[in-house]
Amino acid sequence: MSCILFFDGGCRGNPGLMAIGAVLLDDGKKVSEISKNIGIGTNNIAEWKALIEGLKLAHAHECKELEVRGDSQLIIRQISGRYKVKSDNLIPLFNEARKLCGTFKKIDFKWIKRDENSYTDSMVNKSLDNEL
Repeated sequence: MSCILFFDGGCRGNPGLMAIGAVLLDDGKKVSEISKNIGIGTNNIAEWKALIEGLKLAHAHECKELEVRGDSQLIIRQISGRYKVKSDNLIPLFNEARKLCGTFKKIDFKWIKRDENSYTDSMVNKSLDNEL
């Protein structure tokens, strides 16, 4: 099964209350999504946790080939190996994400503009609004 995963994370304040959103598509149809508050932290932590939860979602739905799309240029470049992860608090999240990536036969990462990721962004904001 070939799937597309959109992910986004955000926070109010930096650090502040964090939330994630991820949507999994198969043949252009939504098969699953997740959105939730995840505590207090930074925007980068929220983005990494959104990616991790999205990868878990794709794995649970038995996606074999996955295209991951996100609007965080930093996270996309770090997970694809173009940039190093230097922050000690982000390295364990990077390692967890890389381990999950290994469960797919093929995985590609694509940076997209924020307006192409508006659905997951709205999921994040709804979660944050509901908490506040």
